[in-house]
Amino acid sequence: MERYARQVPLLGLDGQARLGRSSIAVIGLGGLGSIASMYLAGAGVGRLVLVDFDSVSVSDLHRQLLYTSSDLGKPKADAAAKRLREINPEIKIEAVNRAIMDQDDAEEVVREADILVLAVDNWRTRQLINASAVHHGKPISHGAINGWVGMATTVIPGITPCIRELSGLGVSDEGIACLTGDCSSVIGPVAGVVASIQSSEAIRIAAGLRPALLNKLLVVDLNNGIVDYVELQRDPKCPVCGVERA
Repeated sequence: MERYARQVPLLGLDGQARLGRSSIAVIGLGGLGSIASMYLAGAGVGRLVLVDFDSVSVSDLHRQLLYTSSDLGKPKADAAAKRLREINPEIKIEAVNRAIMDQDDAEEVVREADILVLAVDNWRTRQLINASAVHHGKPISHGAINGWVGMATTVIPGITPCIRELSGLGVSDEGIACLTGDCSSVIGPVAGVVASIQSSEAIRIAAGLRPALLNKLLVVDLNNGIVDYVELQRDPKCPVCGVERA
């Protein structure tokens, strides 16, 4: 337990043991997923499933600090798995080199884990994973970034709104770009902040603690030095998670 000595007082021995038995899938290994996976590996998650179809490019390196120049051209899932095994050789790490193209793909990924860290940059993939996670009752730690703005929330099926409901929020144009994946630029530290929040929420869930972002969308604006949140409420008519859906 020496490796985890500084966090055991916060999680408890039972919480650390639960974390060591948990399985977490990180879907997307870019600016968010690459950083979140480092914290999850360091914390002692029992099994990490790393899902990404892309390869490391030079434009990734300013924010995806898991990778180095020697990883250029390599599949992100493989490069991430190699580095994370160096960070913590005590945990099980699986690399999945694939894209989420349809609902069957999403189902395969969601069934593999207890908790999902959703760190992709497109709305379609988010919705595919969201629908499958709601169906199977799997929690999601969701993050999105664009420019100087980042957002994070935690989805617990049956308790919180699902990701489908986020698109109707009255947030800024830059915030909507975060959520929909219309992201053309990003500053590295924004990814680091949001990824840290995502990994913290996933660790809390795995350790049996209450997530901090239940029914909240946290908004971080590093251009203006603002951290705020939007209160969320479930829509009973949501076609994915609503109790009144057909």
